[in-house]
Amino acid sequence: MLQDSSIIEASYQRFIKRITESEIVFYLSNDDGVANSVSNDDEEKVILMFWSDKAYASSVNHSFDNEYFVKEIELFNFLYRWLPGMSSDGVLAGVNWDGNLFGNESDPFELREEIQNKMSKSILKKYESKYNSLSKIT
Repeated sequence: MLQDSSIIEASYQRFIKRITESEIVFYLSNDDGVANSVSNDDEEKVILMFWSDKAYASSVNHSFDNEYFVKEIELFNFLYRWLPGMSSDGVLAGVNWDGNLFGNESDPFELREEIQNKMSKSILKKYESKYNSLSKIT
């Protein structure tokens, strides 16, 4: 089952808009880790999935026989910890995937840039300051 590219793009843009406003990203997790899937474009690639809304994440959990719990992560941690780690691991980000496990598949570095380009200047400045101060500690 293929999904229309305009629907995927609209869902991707909705993800970016909502997480930059709420500063929260949702994902599914259990004792074995974060819900993941293989890419719809390349079965060699692993996708970690994220959603802009708790309800979206919950609605996809049925695809995994409801074995996960919806968790949230602060946008700062998503941008400066998760996405860089995913990039170094060669894992892609799937954002706002639907119950059929279709959606946008993004390179973590490119997704981070896209999100940062849509963030308000004040929040971006606050995040960069926080990141720089944490970098000095480690």
